[in-house]
Amino acid sequence: MSRKLVLILVLLILLPFLVYVTLLYVRFNSTEVPSGDPVRNINTRLNYTTIQAAIDANETLDGHTIFVEEGVYYERVIVKKAVSLIGENRSTTIIDGKGRDMGVTVTDKRITIKELTVRNCTTGIYLKNSNNSLVIENIAIFNDNAILVYDSVNCTFRQNILGNNTERGILVTNSRNFTVSNNRVYGNGISPYAGYGLNVNFSANGLIKQNYAYENDYDGIGLFDSSNCTVVENNVENNRLNGILLSTSPNNLVYHNNLINNTIQAADFDPTNRWDDGVEGNYWSNYGWFDLNHDGIGDTAQAVGGNQDNKPLMGQFHSFNTSMGFYVNVISNSTIEDFVFFESNSTLRIHVSNLSAAQLFGFCRICIPKALMDVINISVLINDGQTPVLYYNYTLYDNGTHRWIYFSYQHSILKIKIILVSIIPYSAIIHDCNTNGSDSLQKKEVHTHTSRKTSLEPEAHFSSIF
Repeated sequence: MSRKLVLILVLLILLPFLVYVTLLYVRFNSTEVPSGDPVRNINTRLNYTTIQAAIDANETLDGHTIFVEEGVYYERVIVKKAVSLIGENRSTTIIDGKGRDMGVTVTDKRITIKELTVRNCTTGIYLKNSNNSLVIENIAIFNDNAILVYDSVNCTFRQNILGNNTERGILVTNSRNFTVSNNRVYGNGISPYAGYGLNVNFSANGLIKQNYAYENDYDGIGLFDSSNCTVVENNVENNRLNGILLSTSPNNLVYHNNLINNTIQAADFDPTNRWDDGVEGNYWSNYGWFDLNHDGIGDTAQAVGGNQDNKPLMGQFHSFNTSMGFYVNVISNSTIEDFVFFESNSTLRIHVSNLSAAQLFGFCRICIPKALMDVINISVLINDGQTPVLYYNYTLYDNGTHRWIYFSYQHSILKIKIILVSIIPYSAIIHDCNTNGSDSLQKKEVHTHTSRKTSLEPEAHFSSIF
């Protein structure tokens, strides 16, 4: 048999295997831009082979939208027109800097960057002098810096995932009137670099809200020479140095944050900063004092460097949106399994469980909008009246638009209902324990309305995108 024939036979035997391996590689290692012209100007309906070509085209004008099909784009993108750059899917529409280039550089105003992954770049997304711009629903991973912002006004950074970057997740510098919200910022700062999660330098009038900053090498959230910012409703957890750091930053407001197991929970030495809003402060996982008056607020202030939180929370802070668009805030030391508002009969239902088998008692401190429920005529039922409501106070605090209530319970897996008194018949009475341990009368719910959620009663949820 000739060598040529042997070679042909070997190739025929190996061919199916080679095809299979090639298909697997293409499936799991999508590294090529789709064939054809995968970038489209929605307004002109013209297609382009690269993102930059679509932006630079004479036909592309301010206000246009550039749509990018899924695939990997090995290019540095410079956005110098007021356009919207929108990917097909943020997990599969990828700009890769090959470890040496910036991903997206924004140098104009009123620009939107949305639904993209930016990876392997020196800086994933860079904005300078870019007022009134939006960076939303992107992924920036494995860069030196995920997002850098300089000298910009009225910008919003929302619902981005910023993780495993060598230095920073997001840095806002010399900017004002900005919003950083609902971002997941994690694992930033890879040795030997000191990495930050979310940092604001030399800036003012910012809102930092509902972000999840965790396992960053230095700070979860840090403000340096920045003022008049509000840091609220963030989860800041397991950061390797500071949870929240305010350094030479005056007149900031920090409250309703959950600070959990950071090496240093928070640091601040400026007395002009406030760590509570006068009603409620922050949750500190290492808080070691008591709540003897049963209101969900610690009786002793929490030290914050040279400052203090005067209203430390005894449980974690949660915020739930309802079907009517009103938020209900819950502070609890229980695990909140779910939260539902039934619009048909103005009932709130919460399922809770104990954090550990050793936990014997739990509590809820709840802030209810008056526009949502008739808070003057409410009552609490636990397990349809079979479990006593302890230390209840339905007039804990009132600011005119919201009513705060408090109650506690002996722990297990419980169903809690907050209902209108008008739906409880006078003939059904149960006994609850009050703060003195004596019995008080409480009316029991009659099931004139279904407690099962219908399509007209959407479930409320945590105010988070993840």
